Amino acid sequence: MVKSELLSFLIVLLLSISCSQAVTAKTYSSIGNPEYPKGINIPSNFTLPDGIVFKFVLYAGGLINYICDTASGQWIMGDYVIIRSAIPSDTSVANATLIGISPSSNPANLRDEILLVENTAGQGAFSDITNVILADWNGGAAPAINLCGTDYPNGYVYASKFTTNILFYHHGTK
Repeated sequence: MVKSELLSFLIVLLLSISCSQAVTAKTYSSIGNPEYPKGINIPSNFTLPDGIVFKFVLYAGGLINYICDTASGQWIMGDYVIIRSAIPSDTSVANATLIGISPSSNPANLRDEILLVENTAGQGAFSDITNVILADWNGGAAPAINLCGTDYPNGYVYASKFTTNILFYHHGTK
C-alpha cells in the first residue's frame, strides 16, 4: 500500500514539475529566412526578369502525390501550385504555374522547378511574390514509368516523400 501511494505521489510530483516547466507556444509574425542560402544549386537555365530579386527561403518537406494513368502510361502530377501561409495573421495566398524544369541527375530526386506566380490575394509574406524556385530536392520522384499499369493499377496514388529548398522572389532592389 505504501509503495503504491509513494508511486502515485511521485507521478503527481513529476507531472506538476513538467507542467510548471511547460513553455507557452511562440507566436510567429514572419515567415522564411531573408538571407540568401549558401550552397544551393540554381540551374543555369532558370532566369528571372530584370527587377526581380530574392525575398526569402523556406525549407520544406512533405509528400507529392502521383496518379498512375495507364491510358498514357505516365505518372501524373499537377503543374499548378497554391502557396498559403500557416501564420494566423498572414492571409496571403499565391497561385503559381510551372514555367521551367531542370532534370535531376539522381533518379530518386524530383527535377528542380521554376514557377511563375499568376496572382496573389490577401496581406502577408506571399502577397508580392512573382517567382518561386524549388531547388536541391531530396526524394520526391515518381516510381519508374514502366511500373504504372504493371506493379500499380490505373488510378493508384503514389505518395513520394521529399525535402527541398523553396526560394521566393519579388520586385525590388538588391
